[in-house]
Amino acid sequence: MSNATQPIHFLIVDDLEENLLALEALLRRDGLSFLRARSGEQALELLLQHEVALALLDVQMPGMDGFELAELMRGNGRTQNVPIIFVTAGSADTQRRFRGYEAGAVDFIQKPIEPDILRSKANVFLELYQQRRALADSAEQLEKQVRERTAELEHTLVRLQSEIAERERAEASLRQSQKMEAVGQLTGGIAHDFNNMLTGIIGPLDLLRRKIAVGRIDEIDRYIDAATASAERAASLTHRLLAFSRRQSLDPSPLDINALIKSMSPLIENALPEQIKLDLAFGNDLPYAMADANQLENALLNLAINARDAMLTGGQLTIETAVVHVDAEQHLIRPGVPQGEFVLVSVTDTGTGIPADVLEKVFDPFFTTKPQGHGTGLGLSMVYGFAQQSGGAVRIHSNAGLGTSVKLYLPTTHTRPTIAAVAPVVMRAGAGQRVLIVEDDHAVRMLVCEVLQELQYEALEVSEPTAALPLLASDQRIDLMVSDIGMPGMNGRDLAEAARLHRPDMPILFITGYAEQATRRADFLGENMSMITKPFSLDTLARTIDDLIGQGSPAENLSE
Repeated sequence: MSNATQPIHFLIVDDLEENLLALEALLRRDGLSFLRARSGEQALELLLQHEVALALLDVQMPGMDGFELAELMRGNGRTQNVPIIFVTAGSADTQRRFRGYEAGAVDFIQKPIEPDILRSKANVFLELYQQRRALADSAEQLEKQVRERTAELEHTLVRLQSEIAERERAEASLRQSQKMEAVGQLTGGIAHDFNNMLTGIIGPLDLLRRKIAVGRIDEIDRYIDAATASAERAASLTHRLLAFSRRQSLDPSPLDINALIKSMSPLIENALPEQIKLDLAFGNDLPYAMADANQLENALLNLAINARDAMLTGGQLTIETAVVHVDAEQHLIRPGVPQGEFVLVSVTDTGTGIPADVLEKVFDPFFTTKPQGHGTGLGLSMVYGFAQQSGGAVRIHSNAGLGTSVKLYLPTTHTRPTIAAVAPVVMRAGAGQRVLIVEDDHAVRMLVCEVLQELQYEALEVSEPTAALPLLASDQRIDLMVSDIGMPGMNGRDLAEAARLHRPDMPILFITGYAEQATRRADFLGENMSMITKPFSLDTLARTIDDLIGQGSPAENLSE
């Protein structure tokens, strides 16, 4: 309903009925309605129920006077913009007028009232209100027209989209489904691979339970091996997914890229058939690269295997290194590569190449052109995630029938690599040292406790960080804290900070399945801290605890 058809309300407030009637008689006109109140409280009730164009307030009233009523109106969002004219029979001194204006009045009218002056002033605010209503009506009408026009345009757009889809149905369908296809490919690939791996874990464990129940323990080793192999494949899949999403835990350090590739070249050669020749072309005087050595080796091995699979009838695989400087101009012709200095590692094959329509998808997770069972589709996506997380980039160039070249850009550093002394690995049993375990997962907590007990440590376990705080603040001896990172409430790093307030020298071992803040170990770990990633082997756990505590006698084999 339009505002033009609604009455306009004036509020008149006076404790004397005859004054109310007199004011109404003076101001009466068509389209104007009056709300009469004989007290401030009654006026407030009316203001809550009606929209008011002007309020005429008597100053002197019993109880709440006009000034107090005006102040309450100004303090309320509904009434703060209502014009207020004070009607008063009292003195018109400056101080009194100042208080009225301070309370929110726009004008004063002194009794006895001059009708023409009252009408002229009231008409000004009536016209202003009518103009505001007209503007509101215009805005509403404009919004209605915009909505109608928008609906027409949307209808036209739908019709045009339908016509375009009819003419170019195949292209439009591909364009609209690309994102959902990637998500479906990702979730489908995860579900497929993990279900296979879980079957390979649950099945052997079930058979293992059955064999033990009937006392046939001579056959259990192969079931244990099968379950372990499937579990390791599941762990590898998780690491690849984290690498693709740039959420894996990296430990970057200065690397001599030429030396690293040379050291792993026998491994690459073993993965290649005789009809494929490996050629290494090292650049001279390369700066050191800053990257995680293990993840870089995994990336290069993935690229070499992809190249091998593209050269079924033989060919040449070339791994080449160089230093490149990407400036603003180079950045434009190398999309995705940040500006700066990089060590460039190129892995080039002479294989079948990649068609143009496939090339743009090769970094998508679980996308593969290999037959089912011959590839996870995570190799290149892992390389992409590793390069991005390392502060570099990866680009791929290919022509069908002419081969493929994958170029890995790794940031450089002036820091020299540290050469660690090679010492024999000797795991030592504990000597009763007390280890506090903070882990919310029961199975992981039980596993860590069992390993500690086997190694002759004393295990003190809690399931949540808040339960560990009183122990850390107490006087009882704690030689090491083993803590998960991702826990509800307080995370493991916050717990470590709280622990260091009471025990500044206590070693701390973090165990994590995934924690976003721990993806760069050097930034996450403090002094006398270490971290291992779930799933971990018992040997890894035992060695890391031994490194942190470093006391006791050589441990017995945990498998015995």
